[in-house]
Amino acid sequence: MTLEPSPAQPHATSGRTAPRELIFDAATRLFGERGYTGTTMRDIAKAVGILPGSLYAHIHSKDAVLLEIIESGVDRFNAAADRVEEQALPAADALQAVIREHLRIVAENPQRTLVVFHQWRFLDEPHRSRLRTKRRHYEEFFSHTVRAGVADGEFDAGLDIKVTVLGVLGALNWTPEWYSAEGPASPDQIADSLTASLLRGLHRRA
Repeated sequence: MTLEPSPAQPHATSGRTAPRELIFDAATRLFGERGYTGTTMRDIAKAVGILPGSLYAHIHSKDAVLLEIIESGVDRFNAAADRVEEQALPAADALQAVIREHLRIVAENPQRTLVVFHQWRFLDEPHRSRLRTKRRHYEEFFSHTVRAGVADGEFDAGLDIKVTVLGVLGALNWTPEWYSAEGPASPDQIADSLTASLLRGLHRRA
């Protein structure tokens, strides 16, 4: 998906992309630039090139747009973790695989990923609680993978599992802040470098 329209050429003039997709692209960009609370339906309509009232033919509300952006994003990360889980890899290989998947999703649209990571707090209940549960699913993949690595003797027995997992996730969740498609390294190369750095402190000491 394209991330950002040219202000001089409203999306509404394009016959190649569905209006709903254009609305979500514009909303993602605006939420990233101004924050959820700093973006109005009028702002989204202007970015797409339609009248504010016309938005409601495609979406119910600004809240519904934010929910769909965030939930679909969290679901993608969880689906990636589930795919890796099904492969029953050794712990270090599983972490490398899921970190690669993580970076690939980030690289597709860093700004969207930032909205997913940081603006879920603006959701109302019960959506916020549901998203919190889904976020825990992703964290739990890392927890039981590191725990399995310790049990197998691959990782150091003295690891604090919770601190280790939060440290790894903190590093991964920061990647959309600095990732650039114009950089010399591919997402997989970045993921492998990051994996090597993060796992160095996990491996069992001689």
